[in-house]
Amino acid sequence: MKAISLVRRAAAVTASAAALALTAAVAPATAHADAPGHYYIEVGGTGATPPAPHCTYSYDAANGALRLGSAAIPVCYPATAGPVIGTSGPLVDLGNGQVHPDALTAPSFDASVQQGYRNTLKAAEDTYHAHPNARITITGYSQGALVADQVLQTIAHGTDIPSSQVDGMLYADPMQPGTGLGTLLPKGVGIPGLITSPGAGPVDFGRIPVERYCLTGDPICNVTPTDLGGYVRQHPRYPTDVIPQTLGRDGGNGTTML
Repeated sequence: MKAISLVRRAAAVTASAAALALTAAVAPATAHADAPGHYYIEVGGTGATPPAPHCTYSYDAANGALRLGSAAIPVCYPATAGPVIGTSGPLVDLGNGQVHPDALTAPSFDASVQQGYRNTLKAAEDTYHAHPNARITITGYSQGALVADQVLQTIAHGTDIPSSQVDGMLYADPMQPGTGLGTLLPKGVGIPGLITSPGAGPVDFGRIPVERYCLTGDPICNVTPTDLGGYVRQHPRYPTDVIPQTLGRDGGNGTTML
């Protein structure tokens, strides 16, 4: 009987060891699986832009404050409004008188927006394919907000990116319904080949929550004919005073006037 007991005990130990070995072999696949993650597709505003892969200064303060690191994905595009504003800045900087002749041959505003749209949609698609379970925030400032607005509309209407995994954060959106600069004229009206009205953006992006932020008096998103100095006073504030404080609050829906 004692011999049989020892045999049974040895068999039990062997079975336990085998079970532990099996668990150890299977567990790492689960333990090392990538977390879903959260990525920010960032589209900067019109003006001076750094070379790739930096691409925009508009989100530097926010990326540092939120410590986004590789979760921040800047979109490279002209961000110009030729022949007035080039990649080095305005043709004539009214602040210091510096001349940037590259503005004369820079892509027009419309051409820049079109390139930005293509590059932003591709960045979102590439991010989704690389991280299919991740949350994707598409965010833009000024001209970049116009670009991001249009990309969000496209995703809302149907792409291979599930709209349930996407949200938007738009700053100084010219397409802001009712008050944006782009709502003053019907879509397509303007100077063909240079700059034309984008028209008003949607209030509702379907299943995609989109929050617009606008500083009162900034005529890009809050046209006020009686406050002509609003652009100079308010519009440059977003990269330092608004985006760093709000980008982490993604998932909101509607318009916030500040």
